[in-house]
Amino acid sequence: MQELYKYLENEWNHLNDGTRKSKHQFHLFTIATIDQNKPEQRTVVLRGVNKEKSSIYFHTDKRSPKLKSIESNNLVSALFYDSDRRVQLRINCFAYIEKSERTLIKIWNSMRAQSKLCYMGPFNPSEEIENFTPNLPRISEKEITKKDEDLGLSRFCRVRLKMNELELLKLNYKGHKRMKFIFGKNITCKWIAS
Repeated sequence: MQELYKYLENEWNHLNDGTRKSKHQFHLFTIATIDQNKPEQRTVVLRGVNKEKSSIYFHTDKRSPKLKSIESNNLVSALFYDSDRRVQLRINCFAYIEKSERTLIKIWNSMRAQSKLCYMGPFNPSEEIENFTPNLPRISEKEITKKDEDLGLSRFCRVRLKMNELELLKLNYKGHKRMKFIFGKNITCKWIAS
């Protein structure tokens, strides 16, 4: 079973790389939520990894429908795929919305001004609009005022995905390798057929 843990350790390293390198194939991933018994998927940006807490993080707008879905059913699924290495990670998680204002302020203050603009747009995410209009304020990143900062911060949110199970699939023409990791007090693992 040591071999399985080495595969998992390697993927933790790649997840960490995905937070720092925008070109890394794990930088963007898909999450699926359930909204009124209907699955909903969207792509989000990997913003943090905590191996000790078996958790990954992404940021979103508090007005986003995905938060309402998480509030009504916090069981979500995350999907990563690295086409260069031919590795897929399917992760079942519990989603937790960050409530600590201190934590949110710290993250907000570490963000680039260009990223902050995304939270200052006039429309709620998924709101129907008459014509295409960029959902951005009519200012540049150099013109952000304290009032703009406060508005963006009031809409900013971080979501923690606590892993329950992770399925790792390594595609190979000589035989795909598929394994499952279950996160509890300890991590258990097993080979599964692909």
